[in-house]
Amino acid sequence: MLNLPSLDHSAHEILSYIAIKGPVTMYRVARDLSYHFSHTYRKAYKLEKLGLIKKVGNGRAALYEATLGGYVYCYVAGVEPREVVVSKISKMLGLDHFSVEEVESFLKLYIAVADHYAPLGGFVTMVSYLLERCGWEVERCAKLGEKELILATRVISYGIISLIRRFYTQSLIITGRDYFVVYDVEKMRLVAAHCRLCGRDKYCSLDPCPTLHNEVEPRLKVIVQRGVARVGNWATND
Repeated sequence: MLNLPSLDHSAHEILSYIAIKGPVTMYRVARDLSYHFSHTYRKAYKLEKLGLIKKVGNGRAALYEATLGGYVYCYVAGVEPREVVVSKISKMLGLDHFSVEEVESFLKLYIAVADHYAPLGGFVTMVSYLLERCGWEVERCAKLGEKELILATRVISYGIISLIRRFYTQSLIITGRDYFVVYDVEKMRLVAAHCRLCGRDKYCSLDPCPTLHNEVEPRLKVIVQRGVARVGNWATND
């Protein structure tokens, strides 16, 4: 279960108001919810410390808005309008091009899978967490309806592609029974490798062993001959 705090009634109301109406001043929050200003500011301070809201600017004119954690709390707590909460989460995660229904299905899956240490950070981080927990078969991790599962996996697929593009756009992945190599095509160098050719697990980047070098270099040359990439000094210590 996600690590979400338990809030009293007034803190819940203040957070909900900020999530739906924000960014807003605490003066407006206190006025519209009929709370005393000092009480409202105390609760806002607590919510800020919990990472559910953040302050933009200084002084009494400072604006407050919900964080991703604050919006997820509101979603789990059933704050209405639900579509507004999901839409704001979608915007924070950079998922504006997905429908509210697709993003909500992703949220349902993530919340169902999440443990106490699940991250509420960037979208790619959240997808990486799902892959770590579930592997490629996310349907085994959470009981969602077929339609919701299909919608959720559309968003997850976007996350996987984003993750690959972020780190491996110019890379080749070369695998064998006893090794897994990521090679940077643009910089013509080894990025990372996992090797068991010598009978034990070894991870390397700048110091590939001669055995791995001799195993992979011929395969790289074949790729070069096909016009896919250049080899260069794939082992930077050559």
